[in-house]
Amino acid sequence: MSEKRRTPEGFRGVEAGGPRREPGQRAGGAHGAFAPILEGCRSLFPPELLDSGGWERLLDRARRLPRSVLDSHFGFEFHLAEPAADADLCVVALPGSDLSRHYIAEGAHAEPGSPAAALAAGLREQTANPDSYLARAVAAVVLEYDLAGPAPRRPPPAPGIFFAPQTAASGPRTGCPEHRDPAGLLAALAATVGWSGHEEVLGTVERIFAALPERGYVFQAGALPARSPRAFRIVVAGVAKEEVPALLDRVEWPGPTAAADVIASTGDLVAYVLVSMDVSARGLGLRLGLELYRATRWFEVDRRGWRPFIARIEECGWCLPAKAEGLRRWPGTERLLGNAEIHLVRQGINHVKVVIERGARTVAKAYVGMSVRPHGSMLGPPRE
Repeated sequence: MSEKRRTPEGFRGVEAGGPRREPGQRAGGAHGAFAPILEGCRSLFPPELLDSGGWERLLDRARRLPRSVLDSHFGFEFHLAEPAADADLCVVALPGSDLSRHYIAEGAHAEPGSPAAALAAGLREQTANPDSYLARAVAAVVLEYDLAGPAPRRPPPAPGIFFAPQTAASGPRTGCPEHRDPAGLLAALAATVGWSGHEEVLGTVERIFAALPERGYVFQAGALPARSPRAFRIVVAGVAKEEVPALLDRVEWPGPTAAADVIASTGDLVAYVLVSMDVSARGLGLRLGLELYRATRWFEVDRRGWRPFIARIEECGWCLPAKAEGLRRWPGTERLLGNAEIHLVRQGINHVKVVIERGARTVAKAYVGMSVRPHGSMLGPPRE
């Protein structure tokens, strides 16, 4: 653990013991309460990964999010092959959490039929109806805000919505409804983003489910309303590295040799590979993601362990040298001082995704996590 202690402006006024809800304040905390905390972490972002322009986009989104984002970890996506130093933001809404209640309250004020209203309805049903798909099969809803790119869009696009499924210890394919009910999965995802017509992609998704090996299962499934054409994303796990090309043959993805080359280039440095496939009305997308994981969890600070892997993706040309340097410096643990309490900030690398597409260059993206937790009060309880 680093012993450095900083006193960033963003932590001033943070109260010991967590936020107090003022009369009339929405569930999940006041809008913008996440931003001061994030501002306090500014110095922890390597400039190679996030420059001033990317930071302003990130902070603009944080100003519209509540402090309850901190109740779970949150994360960022860095585009390692692009010179622009910006990032997408991911937050995790657990069932019945303050953050989930924030989105429900936000949706109550949204236009009927809008993505915000659809998300609120899905989260509300998750806690109110134990027979609903979300209640039975989904452990968390992950929201991905697309912030990286050439210019910010106005109004901001709706976030991508991902379901993190519950996985039974007895066997994921048989122990969780998500792994035997592609129709229910698509219907729930479509309803949560306000889409109709999801039936047109059902055949392709069923083909993916049928192609999985015995131990294969859906690790995550999402809907991407900001992308064109609109698409569902299916991420599968439990597939051995050497079985990935055969899986891609079975689902008729045109490029299993390219995927095999990526795995051959990195297989000695990764523990397992997840396969990310996009499905639209046109069928299985030409873009494929190979999510490469080491045998560490995201919150384990393992700079030394990640260095050979980062060097490898740089050597392969999937990651710019400057981005590689920034990624090497990302993992760490820091104590940050405020007026009222110390926060422990933990940063780790979850995985790197290598994106393959015929006719396009192969690129890498890093998915990193951050958590901010009180680490002992500096003062007594705040005075009323």
